[in-house]
Amino acid sequence: MRRLVGAQFTRFLSVFLVAAPLQLGATTTATSQANDTLAVERQHYHDALRALGERRWDEFSHLRQNLDAYPLAIYLDYYQLKRNLHNVSPEQASNFLQRSADTPLPNRFLSAYLDHAGKRQRWTDFLDVMPEEPSSTVLKCYYFRAQLAAGNHETAWEGAAALWQHGRSQPDECDPLFTAWEKAGELKDEHVWARMLAAFDEKQPRLMKYIARKGSSELQPWIEKLRGVYARPQSLQNLKLAADDQRSADIAAHGLVYLARYSPEQALATWKAQQNTLPFTPQQVNKVEYAIAQRSLFARTEAHIGWLHGALGRLADDKLTGIRLRWALRERDWLALERSLPLLSEAGQEKTVWRYWKAVAMAKRGAADASLALFQAIASERDYYGFLAADRLGTDYRFNPRALPPLTESEFAQTSALRRIEELQFHDEHNLAHSEWYKVLSGSASAEEKEKLARLASERGWYRMAIDAASKAKAWDALDVRFPLAYQSVFNHHAQSQQVPSTELMAISRRESAFYPQARSPVGARGLMQIMPATGRQVAASLNSPHRTSNLFEVEHNVMLGSTYYRQLLERFDGNRIFALAAYNAGPHRVDRWRNDPTQALPADIWVETIPFRETRNYVQAVLAYNVVFKYMMGEDTLSLMTTDEKQRSY
Repeated sequence: MRRLVGAQFTRFLSVFLVAAPLQLGATTTATSQANDTLAVERQHYHDALRALGERRWDEFSHLRQNLDAYPLAIYLDYYQLKRNLHNVSPEQASNFLQRSADTPLPNRFLSAYLDHAGKRQRWTDFLDVMPEEPSSTVLKCYYFRAQLAAGNHETAWEGAAALWQHGRSQPDECDPLFTAWEKAGELKDEHVWARMLAAFDEKQPRLMKYIARKGSSELQPWIEKLRGVYARPQSLQNLKLAADDQRSADIAAHGLVYLARYSPEQALATWKAQQNTLPFTPQQVNKVEYAIAQRSLFARTEAHIGWLHGALGRLADDKLTGIRLRWALRERDWLALERSLPLLSEAGQEKTVWRYWKAVAMAKRGAADASLALFQAIASERDYYGFLAADRLGTDYRFNPRALPPLTESEFAQTSALRRIEELQFHDEHNLAHSEWYKVLSGSASAEEKEKLARLASERGWYRMAIDAASKAKAWDALDVRFPLAYQSVFNHHAQSQQVPSTELMAISRRESAFYPQARSPVGARGLMQIMPATGRQVAASLNSPHRTSNLFEVEHNVMLGSTYYRQLLERFDGNRIFALAAYNAGPHRVDRWRNDPTQALPADIWVETIPFRETRNYVQAVLAYNVVFKYMMGEDTLSLMTTDEKQRSY
């Protein structure tokens, strides 16, 4: 939170605060008064947050009572309620949930309120505010404990059974529920067996040992067989299992899935011996065949190719079929590729990736006319494969841009959500602003309205918001919105410093963060170019540059480190962008492992298509294509997806 002083008070002339069209002669005075009021409200909001944080309740109340008209007043109420949950009644909680319904706050507040009520066993309050089963596991446990306290035993026991039959240990908050459920005699062998199987699949041997003690003497022999298969999955082929008992099929099915991880050959041999002798359910058949097929594909088990083709047809899974197709590509087995393409769903066959490789395969077997027609159709599209197809044909790339219509200043003037977003941006609460934006886009807005929102965000410099809105509107051809020339001076400066094209740095940032400086990935990458903290420290040290991890959220610092790291990767891989981009995403050591020796070298397009990690494969393709789009947006004449050296090099 920054202190608001001086010129910051009048920095924004927000159209969102204009209450009604102004008379011409009064415009200047009214606008000035509106901005003076806004400046005061912003300062009072800032002061109220500080007072709340320091528990100066009287000061907070005094400031809050004058902010009813301020767009972020609801946030002050949220912070106040959350800090005083022990004093919040169900009526007050429900009232806030209603008042904040058009914001992202209800779920946040509800989760905090229910967690507080559950910890303090305020079961009546819990059910008054949450009469339906919640979604999180902890809150589910509190919910069913509340039902038990209310005398609704049947509901509580059903919930306990569902929660208990889980393959991993459940939160401690569930223990009182489970204890009461078991004490009431509701824990049956069917629950024990179901959880044993779930723990088996989750590879939780300690939990299996704990669960085993809950089973009856009649169930113990089956439990021991299951645990034996877990300890030695290869023993499954010699295990005597009763052909007329479903538990036999359970042990075999779960054991085969487990065995396939270590020996798909042995798993398939055992499956062929047992599939017609045990009472497998259709779901178990699907699960076993999927596991064996997946592991056979990962291992490229040549001996299973005949069985695999039939299994892929039965499984009808495009993900597995895609792995088989990429195996064929790696082997440059064009006959196998064409034979396997029909195993894809209709939607899968229409994807540009497989249309492109179908055209290549047809060209390889001499079907020139059909291949040419398909390449021409693909080349009309603006993506990685469209550009590849155009390169094969020697034709210009197609961009098909469509500008979104301009906005009139008042179109969204009175939208409360947008007024909140504007103020959150002003107060540097960018993540909250993005939550508000997501709420707006997830609502009932039409595609036309989402296009207007995309234009609005673009004009405000809210780049990621604009990109998200254009995507929600499916405005794929709005290139100026989806590929903005953001932070141009920063990219140009560091591109020149590192002797790399600025469009490549922009393409990386577009893929990494959609130009959102505050982006943070689940694994901890930060900022515009998504730098990991360790990488940031390493690169900063190589530059002798002062550095703190928090600096990664600063545009200038992030691009300095990101551009330097990209240059280092280019140098490591002899200037080859394909290797460098794959390393930027997956790490250079993985790329070293993926490179082939000269006797197994592949063309560039096949190597990219067969990168083992789907995320990295998509990343390389996207950044290469985005680079072309940015060059087009900047008016460059020479456009090429790959350089001549990259096309001719072996991979």
